[in-house]
Amino acid sequence: MAANASEVWFITNGLDLGLPQLIGSSFRDETSLRRADDAWAIQMGRDPKRRKALVLIGIVCDDEIKGFIDFKSAQEKPKKDVKVTMRKRDQISLNSDHTHFIIIREQSIDSSSMDDSLKKNVTIETGGKQLEKITDAADSATNRFRDRFEQFLHQERSQEQTMSPVGSPPRATTDAAVVASNKSNPWGDDGFPMVCTLARGTPGTIERVYRKIQNEVPIVVLKGTGSATDIIAFAYEEICAKIEKDYEDSYLKVELTRRILDDYPLLRNNNVKRNEIRDFIMSIVSIVKKKEQENRKFLTFVDINSATASLNDFHKFILLALLQSQKMVTGSKVNIQLKRNLLLTLDWNLPDLALSEIFQRDDNLRYTIQPELFDKAILGKKLEPFVDLFLDRDFVLHRYLKSDKLIFLFNNAKDKEFLTTTSIEGILGETGDEEEVKKEFVEQGLNTIVKRLTDISHFFSKHEMDCNAMGIYFGDKSDKGVQRQRIRAEKKALRHLIIYAVLMNRHQLAKILWKRSAEPIPLALICYMMFKKLAPYCHESYQRTLIEKQAKEFSDCAVGVLDKAFNEDSMRTFEMLDEKHVDWSHMATIELAYNADNKEFVAHAACQKWVTRQFYGEITPRELPWGLFKCPDSIKIVSCAVLIFPMWFWINFSPIGQAPPTAKKASDLPPDAKKGSQPVPKIDQAKKSAEHVGEVNIRQGSGIFQRIRQSFQGDHRKLQKNTLDVSKPDEKKMSHFEEIQVLWSAPITKFYTNFVAYLAFLFFFTLAVMWPSCGNLLLDCIVWFWAASIAFENTRVAYEKYCSQSSLPLHQAVLEVMVQTIFLALYLGVRIIGLWNFGTCHILPAKAILGLGLIYYYYRILFIFLPISPKLGPMMIRLQRMIMDDFFTFLQLFVIFMISSGVAITAVLYPHHPLNLDLFTRAFVFRGLMALFSSEMLDLKKQDNPCTINATNPTEKEYACLRLSQGLSFSYDNAYAYQRYGIPTSKCNQPSWIAWFLLIQYFFLAKRFLTSLLTAMFGLTGARVQSQSEQIWMYNRYEIVMEYAKRPRLPPPFVVISYIG
Repeated sequence: MAANASEVWFITNGLDLGLPQLIGSSFRDETSLRRADDAWAIQMGRDPKRRKALVLIGIVCDDEIKGFIDFKSAQEKPKKDVKVTMRKRDQISLNSDHTHFIIIREQSIDSSSMDDSLKKNVTIETGGKQLEKITDAADSATNRFRDRFEQFLHQERSQEQTMSPVGSPPRATTDAAVVASNKSNPWGDDGFPMVCTLARGTPGTIERVYRKIQNEVPIVVLKGTGSATDIIAFAYEEICAKIEKDYEDSYLKVELTRRILDDYPLLRNNNVKRNEIRDFIMSIVSIVKKKEQENRKFLTFVDINSATASLNDFHKFILLALLQSQKMVTGSKVNIQLKRNLLLTLDWNLPDLALSEIFQRDDNLRYTIQPELFDKAILGKKLEPFVDLFLDRDFVLHRYLKSDKLIFLFNNAKDKEFLTTTSIEGILGETGDEEEVKKEFVEQGLNTIVKRLTDISHFFSKHEMDCNAMGIYFGDKSDKGVQRQRIRAEKKALRHLIIYAVLMNRHQLAKILWKRSAEPIPLALICYMMFKKLAPYCHESYQRTLIEKQAKEFSDCAVGVLDKAFNEDSMRTFEMLDEKHVDWSHMATIELAYNADNKEFVAHAACQKWVTRQFYGEITPRELPWGLFKCPDSIKIVSCAVLIFPMWFWINFSPIGQAPPTAKKASDLPPDAKKGSQPVPKIDQAKKSAEHVGEVNIRQGSGIFQRIRQSFQGDHRKLQKNTLDVSKPDEKKMSHFEEIQVLWSAPITKFYTNFVAYLAFLFFFTLAVMWPSCGNLLLDCIVWFWAASIAFENTRVAYEKYCSQSSLPLHQAVLEVMVQTIFLALYLGVRIIGLWNFGTCHILPAKAILGLGLIYYYYRILFIFLPISPKLGPMMIRLQRMIMDDFFTFLQLFVIFMISSGVAITAVLYPHHPLNLDLFTRAFVFRGLMALFSSEMLDLKKQDNPCTINATNPTEKEYACLRLSQGLSFSYDNAYAYQRYGIPTSKCNQPSWIAWFLLIQYFFLAKRFLTSLLTAMFGLTGARVQSQSEQIWMYNRYEIVMEYAKRPRLPPPFVVISYIG
């Protein structure tokens, strides 16, 4: 992970043992994967990926391998490959997976062997488990070279820091075997990123750890590997637990000495070295504890035996050690260190470290997130948590997201295939060959895409984005006005970035940004709508399924937020559903849901309660007891609309679900109100609209006689009026004319009056169709004018939908207008004008036209009025699904059996029938289709005329077919030829057993098998859409309510009065 994320150098001792061997095997696996991937890319004609270089350096002294490798003098030609002889490979060798080796020698190759006292004792355990260098001194030749090498790297880095203080992140160095340094200046002062890793270790290693800690180099200690690591971990834990000085002298030093002797038994006779090692350990812990008081940590312990610590996250511990060891800087260095550390956490994808070790380390510091860091978080793979983290740090989106920056994000995205396939090629219809989008793409391409996906116009404005990025806001110039403009600009920038995430199929990024929105429901609906409409443009089925799943997730988010808002504040939820937003093309939230075809959202209790309120308008039907009888709302409303006077005891003029005002007792009134001096100021307005969430339709019960009696109780009404004047000083009582206007303006009144008027129209239409002969001219004119007013009203509604860009469906309305216009033209031309001006020769066509029209207008009730019913509506949905899904499937199967069997039976039964329309009618209509509904088999039972060829001699038999067909003329109506062979007519029938067999198999397949299959399919579909039908009905209910809310108050044919008025 670390090698792929940053330019990291790993330094080991280069031997094929222990930790260097493990690191080498990891590098070998990574190299193999890279080579295989590059080979495949070249084979596919692609350029190989650009990756960080793998650097694994092994530094080893020649004394450790001198006896096993044949070194040559400098004068001789060096070998390219240094190999270990076969007989000694089992003992020790270099790890071949290292990319570089640095081999050090203390003396020339030609000189004599070193003194035995200077040689290092090399002990190899049985089985090759571990190489232990007991006298691996910190000042050995290898370690001295490592110090110089690290010093050289440090100086190079210091020069880079001096020349470019805000440059790229430094190259990290990870020392797998701990090295020492004699440098006096701390390594962390200039940000040189170096981390050492300690596993096992020797007494010399402990001294090197001490020197590294002195130089403020962080170390990751692999606790549990034994030897030096466990001793240092034990000392640290004991000192952290016990801080008394006596405890260190009495127990800790003695226990450290015992543990040192257990791990290094060769030190039993060397008390000086043993005490020196013990003092090094005590000094290491002392320095570390002292630095921890400065909020710096130089020892990071990783317990390899722990269930929580995983070596798969070892890169996390390396970066954690580096960040915890850094010194807190001030002044101008804060942002430099912040940028360097954030780049490391971004490269290594560790947002939790960025939060805990960078942002939360010092809450008093204010950090500024650079745009380059946000670019990296947006464009990086799986770096979405950093976007959330940066936005938590008050990163201002609208100052960042200029139009050019949005183009930059599109052009530098790592995966643009989804954008090219769905948006550029699918929606815009362009080729998608260009690697980069142009600057005009913001206002031209993006607005077109968003319009096609959401029906929202002018979503992106290049000028507005650039002005907001520069801090130029239009509108009110006061402080509050500017602040409002900033908030609005930030909301727009967030929306633009969410649209970018959806179009690039960055689902996780879109969801993170959506969670920060102040408009969660509309934005979730827009994301749902976009993902759902982008899915058909996906060519692969798995990707289409994935996009639909992501759309469903945003739908669930919108429904979840709506449900929570409705439970907490229903009144505010209703206001939100009805609020029209200028940025959504003046569409309300519920309109967005309907436009998105989100049935689950529209079917929610909050939306349905809102629809019910819209349907009832400003009226509420009252429930009055009539003994055993209960009057339906439809009769109440129609009676009140026509007779007027019933509305005074059947209708409450207040929105449904809102409690009507009640009279207060005199004892409940304030003293001033009792005296009648002044109304009470600052009455709580919330009490005027008390909300009952549990029940949608609230009805106030009171007897009719009690209601009439109250009209004569003047004192009581006067008291109530005075009380209402106190509680509602600004509210005026509606006049009777205003009440009539409110009653007729309610969508429920329009619906039921239209229904009653339509039933009257059907009555007159039925009478006109049944009128004998030519009909009644006056009745026909009335019916035609009534039908014309219906057609004209439908045309007006369809035109208004088109002009207003309404989300309500338009295709069905246009089709209905066309059918009604054709019927009116035929009615006028054939029935009214034709019969009364051109004679009675058109009676049958006129009757046929009116009969078809009558069927159409009766069937129209099923789709216009019945869907509002909570019982018939879902049933119609199930019926529609059965017809569209199952019945059409049945017809496809039936046509196969009908054509094949009908033709076969007719051909066998009528062998000489001429090839004309009558033959096809017999085959397809009577023998094929009508056989399902009748069992007419007379032609199979009885033969009317002879149908067998009667030839008297062999010559007649030989040329019978030639004479009957008249050669190649294809003329099959030669009556003389048929009579010559004893066939009086060519339309004769010839019963036979094969005709019966064909008929029986057809009846079995069509009447038994297919009809049973259709019944089973209907039952399965009905059970499957049972739950969906309720949801679809609630969704369609919104459409009906909104359509009648925009209709005139009077129904056809009286709608003409509304037009004139």
